[in-house]
Amino acid sequence: MNYMYRKIFSIISIFLLIFSNTVNFAEQNLQVPKEKFKIAYLENDPYFNYTGTFYGIIRGLYKDGIVNTIDDIPYSEGDDDSSEIWNYLSNPKISDYLDFNKDAFYQLYNMNEKAQEELIDTLNNTSKYDLVIVLGTRAGKFASANINGTPIMVFSTSNAIGAGITASSEDSGKDNIWAHVDTKRYLRQLNVFYDLFKFKTLGIVFENTESGRVQASYDLVKEFAKSNNVKLIEKHVSEPINPEDQLRYDQELKKAYKEIANEVDAFYLTTGARDTNVLYDYLEEFYNNKIPVFSQVGSREVKKGALMSVYRFNYDEIGYFGADRILKVLGGELPRKLGQEFGETPSISINIEVAKKIDYKPSLELLLIIDTFYKTIIK
Repeated sequence: MNYMYRKIFSIISIFLLIFSNTVNFAEQNLQVPKEKFKIAYLENDPYFNYTGTFYGIIRGLYKDGIVNTIDDIPYSEGDDDSSEIWNYLSNPKISDYLDFNKDAFYQLYNMNEKAQEELIDTLNNTSKYDLVIVLGTRAGKFASANINGTPIMVFSTSNAIGAGITASSEDSGKDNIWAHVDTKRYLRQLNVFYDLFKFKTLGIVFENTESGRVQASYDLVKEFAKSNNVKLIEKHVSEPINPEDQLRYDQELKKAYKEIANEVDAFYLTTGARDTNVLYDYLEEFYNNKIPVFSQVGSREVKKGALMSVYRFNYDEIGYFGADRILKVLGGELPRKLGQEFGETPSISINIEVAKKIDYKPSLELLLIIDTFYKTIIK
């Protein structure tokens, strides 16, 4: 099967890339400094993908000898509290090279306008931090727009180019900005979905704002639909303005899912229920109408009720890549001069209970290349 051979080739290629890019910190002129490099961390809010990516980066730094130990690092798959990892790293014995000060951990979601202005002043002070690791689209946009001088390295965005964090995959547009880019990630997902189901109509629900469209990769989905002669049906929801507005948002989202499930023959799940533990309840109408639901986020939503997804294999690949780029910046290279494009090995997950609900029987050749099977919807 062509896809299986492509996947095997991709795994081998990534393996070679990772190990050919293995960083010897001596090559980056990172001698043990009199003063450690001061690192800060900024994320949108608690989210499992940010925490997993950050954990991968720390594993990469450990592999390169920059972090001394990760034996007791507080991380398990699916965790969304990056502050626990940061608190672990704040022990001075963790690294002879990097200073993860306990107070250098920042989250945008709980900051008012005044706090954000103070953060901008702090991060713009180049004597305060040597590098800021940024996770998430909103945090990436904030840093790219407001921070000058201090090196900024952005990970885990839906679309760093579309969000305006970086000007292109080749050039961030600002000397101090670097952002991970994978321009083919969601196209890979959609192509696999289409190859399997040959749908004529595709549904998508998203927040119709600039950030909402970027998060849903709306422009790419629209382009994909046009090039494959697929009718795209979309519905919009309004993002919650505060925690008290969350119930309204959840009800609006559930209503949009129920309506669109009667209008399409496939659905691309982008904007999802905030609490994935009730995702299956949101998707009930798709089950009733035998509509396959493909998750943009990955296996976490497949486990909770989506039919399938193509997602990153694990966080080690992006972690090793990110650690390589971080060490190059600390070694004196401009973030803008470093390559940003990196595609991770794709991995397919499927939920067997959902497949039964919609009367879908995967082919034998598909079953042979699926990496993760969930026998039931985990509620």
